[in-house]
Amino acid sequence: MADGEFSVDIDSLERGGVNIRRLAEIAGNIFADLDHVTGKYGRNLGGNGDVGESFAKNYWPGADASLQFLSDLKDLVDTHGGKTIDLGHFFDDVDVTTTDQANGTPHRH
Repeated sequence: MADGEFSVDIDSLERGGVNIRRLAEIAGNIFADLDHVTGKYGRNLGGNGDVGESFAKNYWPGADASLQFLSDLKDLVDTHGGKTIDLGHFFDDVDVTTTDQANGTPHRH
């Protein structure tokens, strides 16, 4: 690539977006598994005594925060994967348009 030129491997960019979305799927699966395990016994895990109080104080805040983190991570990564795919489509449209214009072909919408 010479100075002043810009080049994009569109197929690689779009594949990258798909791969990013696979990471979001993995995060979603981990979230679902963890949610299933932590929700299996409800908030009564440990009973009403000292053990139950310890769970309420020491376990549930971390479990809830972990679930929220995984949910947010899935959403964030999925969004950015989609935006990466969209960027690939955008560069493909730019490539088609500039090629058409260079060849004297009317611009397609």
